[in-house]
Amino acid sequence: MLLASSLMFVNCTSDLDQGPAGPAGEAGADGKDGVDGEDGIGTGSSTTVLLAKEALIGPTIDGVIDASWINAQELTVTATVPDPGDNVFQGYVGNTYDAIVRAQYDDEYIYFLAEWKDAKLDASRDTWYFDPTQTAVNAGWAQESNKPVFDGGVKTRDAFYEDKFGMQWNINNSTTGWADNTCYATCHTGLTEAEGFAKHYTNGAGQQTDMWHWKSVRTGIPNGQFDDKHVVDDPITDARKGDAKTSGGYSNNKQTVALLDGTFADVTIPKYFIPNRENYYWILVSEVNDGTAKFIKGAYTNGDLEYYNSGTSGATSILTPDADFQRPVGFGMDETALKGMPSITTAPFIGSRGDIITAQTYTGNGWILEFKRKLSTGNDDDVTFVITEEYPFGLAIFDNAAIGHGIKHNLTLKFE
Repeated sequence: MLLASSLMFVNCTSDLDQGPAGPAGEAGADGKDGVDGEDGIGTGSSTTVLLAKEALIGPTIDGVIDASWINAQELTVTATVPDPGDNVFQGYVGNTYDAIVRAQYDDEYIYFLAEWKDAKLDASRDTWYFDPTQTAVNAGWAQESNKPVFDGGVKTRDAFYEDKFGMQWNINNSTTGWADNTCYATCHTGLTEAEGFAKHYTNGAGQQTDMWHWKSVRTGIPNGQFDDKHVVDDPITDARKGDAKTSGGYSNNKQTVALLDGTFADVTIPKYFIPNRENYYWILVSEVNDGTAKFIKGAYTNGDLEYYNSGTSGATSILTPDADFQRPVGFGMDETALKGMPSITTAPFIGSRGDIITAQTYTGNGWILEFKRKLSTGNDDDVTFVITEEYPFGLAIFDNAAIGHGIKHNLTLKFE
């Protein structure tokens, strides 16, 4: 059962704390927060229909389950990770994730509440660390793998990624097969290795779906947004397109530069870091702009980094990576450097890509995710919700996974 918690992660810039685990079998603070539906929710539940309840004014999006949700019918699902072949989802196949989703709407917005069990908050995404035994490669700087590592079929290292949640909708009833298959209508497997083995794309010109992607580290916790995308018929390059934006978004905290000690070899190293910060998983663009994050000028063969004290010019200092920048001695399956550097810089999307507003709470044993979007955004890369119509959809849950996601398809949104 998921419990409401005071642990709020909205526009947070401090270190993450998983917080205390909630006691099993007890309701949350308002007596209505249990994910297993045993708290007296009086409106019943469905395994296929998400029934949006009409509200005069919708709930506040704050990651806390308030009383307005008490009469919203529960959609209870189990999302299962399938096997698309070619080891695409290796390490995740067969995993299941129990979830409850509820919805409300008012004259302007549709609101969603998703809860699912997750034993661990995963935020160390592609973390940078220093390996003093490998200075011949990128001066010893490397990133943890975003996929599980296997040796002879035995997992030797967990993935270093983030928790995610997704929904996919048909835009203007344009996508063939959607009514019968929902998200599987755009899922294509058996592709070549060069094509990625499996991808989402539609089957013809003019067919388009709306893909909502909550990414806990890149968009959700730091910026309070989903990554709003759309899927088109372009399988060879990239059929998943980001919605229009004027600014903002996330970028890889990575650069390729020549070594500074005269060897002129190119090395790939972090671009920014925050001195003395521990267990941090993103760098805000605002922290770059205000000088909190330091721009790394380059690296030396021994792994030392030279960085600017302010901006991108002027006086510099040297970072000598001590043990805090290295994997700890005897590191476990999911342990990395205490001062490991984040893999991304991030800022809120401005534009259609930032249409979906969210707030989230990790309770110690799962996620509470509240989010809202206008019923009609006026953008042609978004689904428009008309309350007299029904909307088939699919949802996905990613537990510390780049691509290996649990799927529940053939669901339907209806309006009360």
